[in-house]
Amino acid sequence: MLFGRSKGAGAAPSEEAADRAAESLRSIEAGGLPLAARERLAKLGQEKPGFFSSDLTTNEFLLMRQAGFRAITQVMGSCFYNVGWQYMPGGYGFMSGQVFELDVPTKAWQEARRLALSRLAEEARLAGADAVVGVRIERGAYEWARGVVEFIAVGTAVKCDRFDIGEDKPVLSNLSGQDFAKLYLNGYWPVGIVAGTTLVYAMTGWQQQASSGWMFSPNQELPDFTRGVHAARQAAMHRVHAQAADLGSPAGLVGMRFELETEEVERSTGNDTEVTDMIVIVHALGTAIVELANRPEPTQTYLALPLNEVTR
Repeated sequence: MLFGRSKGAGAAPSEEAADRAAESLRSIEAGGLPLAARERLAKLGQEKPGFFSSDLTTNEFLLMRQAGFRAITQVMGSCFYNVGWQYMPGGYGFMSGQVFELDVPTKAWQEARRLALSRLAEEARLAGADAVVGVRIERGAYEWARGVVEFIAVGTAVKCDRFDIGEDKPVLSNLSGQDFAKLYLNGYWPVGIVAGTTLVYAMTGWQQQASSGWMFSPNQELPDFTRGVHAARQAAMHRVHAQAADLGSPAGLVGMRFELETEEVERSTGNDTEVTDMIVIVHALGTAIVELANRPEPTQTYLALPLNEVTR
């Protein structure tokens, strides 16, 4: 038979396969993982330590082993999310020079990242991990689906072989394996990732229009756009601090990273004239940490400290 296709190729899926597909869909709609992924990771969590996959470098791997952690597997969480309709300004003098948040896409981006991270954490939990290190988040947008954003979170699940961490679920950290090990070996422990995204619309006011509209205008700042960047960063950090507060009383945030995106928007002001406004997007990501209650001396003896005794 051509290409070895069986007689049953193209036949309707069995009732069992249909039931599994329906269960996977229900799990995804609830923010969880497909059935096959849950089964694979649960089996991995029950197996004895053995072959693993990770994106750790050699230095990261060796320092993690020195600190008593072993890599289990790479874990991932993803989410495609549709962004709803957002009202945009227009017309001459409409809120000229003002800055305001685009709440619909801001909430959509926040929720998409939350779902991606929660699925990554669920994969790590099923694999029996104590933590996930080196978490990185990638974003995507597509011409074939305008208004759809994609978040993918990837990291390496690790487990401590020396003692019981005492956590109900694995903690996530965007720190590298090296930084994670150094943090732990010096008496600190991550309690989770904090992240914030804000989309801000910065309108060009009449003063900025007048100062930048001349052919031979001098070098000068565009204050309305500067104000938009500051407003977006402040709002993103407000979300980060709120998430940190929900994690208890962390000692601080480490590994903070900011990403800035801008998009020009042409707006008609009437009389056949247009001005350029700007959409500013700021992403903030970091790791909240706590200090161990009995901070050790900087020697090898502190490898046996219990991690469930932290300063709150």
